[in-house]
This record gives sequence, C-alpha cells and structure tokens, in this order.
Amino acid sequence: MAWMKNSEAFFRVAALLVRGRVHFDFDGIPMRAEGLPIRKRMNLVRCGIDSVLRRNRLRSLPPLIQVEPTNLCNLECPLCPTGSKSMRRERGFMSLETFEKIMDDLGDVLITVYLFGYGEPFMNEDLPGMIKACTDRGILTLTSTNGHFLQTLDDALSVVDAGLTTLIIAIDGSTQEIYQSYRRSGDLGKATRCASLIEEAKVRRGSPFPYTALRSVVTRENESDLPNLERLACDLGVNMFTYKSLGCMTQSEEFGEYEPSAGNMRRFEYSGPSRITRPLVRCPFPFRQPSVFWDGTVVGSEHDYEKEMPFGRIGEKSFPEIWNGPQALRLRQSIREGRGRPAFCDACPHQDLSQRGVELSCRELRGASTAPRAS
Repeated sequence: MAWMKNSEAFFRVAALLVRGRVHFDFDGIPMRAEGLPIRKRMNLVRCGIDSVLRRNRLRSLPPLIQVEPTNLCNLECPLCPTGSKSMRRERGFMSLETFEKIMDDLGDVLITVYLFGYGEPFMNEDLPGMIKACTDRGILTLTSTNGHFLQTLDDALSVVDAGLTTLIIAIDGSTQEIYQSYRRSGDLGKATRCASLIEEAKVRRGSPFPYTALRSVVTRENESDLPNLERLACDLGVNMFTYKSLGCMTQSEEFGEYEPSAGNMRRFEYSGPSRITRPLVRCPFPFRQPSVFWDGTVVGSEHDYEKEMPFGRIGEKSFPEIWNGPQALRLRQSIREGRGRPAFCDACPHQDLSQRGVELSCRELRGASTAPRAS
C-alpha cells in the first residue's frame, strides 16, 4: 500500500468507496481488506488527496504503521543492526499499555499494522495480545519471525486464535550449513518446526489464517539453494514461497561479502566496483507509513533506527500532534526538495534499485483463495 502509485490508487477509489475494499501487497505477499468502515475509507481518500497535492502538513492519519515489539533478537545476522550489535539505541520490549495507546489514537483509521522491527517479535510475550487488539478493531496484521520462539502447539494456537493475518517465516537455507551462514546462531530445525506447527494449528481451528510465507533473503551462500528452499516450502505446507534481494546495511563494508554473484539476484547494479546511482524513489514512509519503536518513539521511517529525527513519543503527546509536529514537517520537506536530508535517507536501501522492488519472486503454493482478508 505504501508504495502504490497515485495513478494505481485512482482506479481503486470506486471499490474503496462503494465496497470498502482495498487490495495491496507487502513485498509481493497479498493483503486484502474488505468492508472497511466509513471512517477508514475517508481517511484513505484524504491520504490520497494529501499525496496528490504534495502536502507536508497532512489532513490524513497514516492508514498503515509499523510497530516494533522489540529490538532484541536471539540471532546474530551480520547485516542487521541488532544482530551485528552495531545499533546504539537502547534495547527493550514494547508494553501492551503503549500499544493500546497507539490503538486509542489510530485504531479507527488503521487498515494494517506491521508488527516487526529490529528484533524478533515473538520474544515479546505480549505479541499475541497486540495482534488480538488489532483483530478486534478489524485491522490486518503482518509479522515476520525467525521461528525460534514458536515451538509448541499451544504457541501456534495462540497466534491463530489472536487472528494474525499474515506470517512471514524467515528461512534462508535448506541445510543447517547454508542456513547459519547468514542466520548465525540459528537452528533450521526450530524454524521449520515453527512453520509446521502453525499449519497444524490452522487445521485444528479450521482457519485459513495466518497466511504463511516462507521468505528467503538471497545471499551468495544460498542463491543456488533456492529450488531446494521452494521444495521445503511445499513440504511444510505454507501458502507462499518468496525470496527477496539482500538490503540490510547496504553501506556496510561487509555487504559485498554477502551480496549474490548473479546480477538478477542483486538489489543494485554496478559499473566496475561502483554502484550505479539512480533517481531517488518517492519515499512514502513519513507521509503514510511511519514506524513506532518499542519505547513509543515515532519516526518517519524504520530506517531511522538510531532515532536521528524522532517525531515524538507516544504517551507524551497524542499521535495527531506528533504526526504534524516540527520534525515530521522538516523530514517531509527535505524529502520533497531533495536537500537537507538526514543521514539515514542517504543510506536508504530503496535507493538505486536495479529491480522493480525488493521482492524477486513470489510463488503461491496453495492458491489465491486463501489470501488474507479482514472485514
């Protein structure tokens, strides 16, 4: 939804206004909202008008937010700010109280909440409660996990019962050796067990949700393993197999060591050793998809993971006040004008893309009839 072009959105206005229907995708994974209440429909229309008129002071509230349950993780992925231990920001868990404050301010207009950030979401024991708080308000939910903290059927049933819409399970290798080349300290057996248990829980509850996607990040070590990973996805019974280009910490000296050798698997193109620069993308994040870190800090983009330009903090001010505060206006203006941008913008992994998007392939294994939806 965040990256949808104005022209594409225009042709969907009739379906939105008449039926309350919005279809979009997250990195190629289908998301579907049906029967949206009038307030959510009108906020989305105002969001479109803000975009067309290129406003910095927005009349709409964000229809989609990303919430970070925690920035702690059990793995040591070398190109993740958390896994590499390069993140300077304080560590912790979002409380259910803080999450409820977000819902109090935005629950009537939100269409989707992405429940992940710079950590393993299921390390936060309140995550099922956060999911249920969204489900009770008719809000689509998506989270991404390494699978290590969903290891019993009761764990899996709690996720299904909470009403999670979409679950991405990150598995980057069909053998332990390939898997741990990037997911350091990880256990492939635990990750696959998570997927199996979720599918079993869905059967037990007679529910198609969560829609499950086995997601691989393509690296030099696993680029030849993708056919085996697709077979693994089929064996596990998940809904989709998808792989995406490597895009974490793209300015790191280590990035080149993990980047795939095949050009069509890379996020960027090169002329010799230098990356080919391209025009800046029209960044949607501070205009309609902000992030809220575990401590309630609102930022314009998840890529501002060191809180270089925080908009404000939940609990200290209401979200509408934060949303059009001075830092928010400053960031939006700098993006529109292309100058005075903060450092995290210059390191954005969405710059210089050689592919259409970050997803390289999305193969649905069990049919579109199970695509997630909420009313």
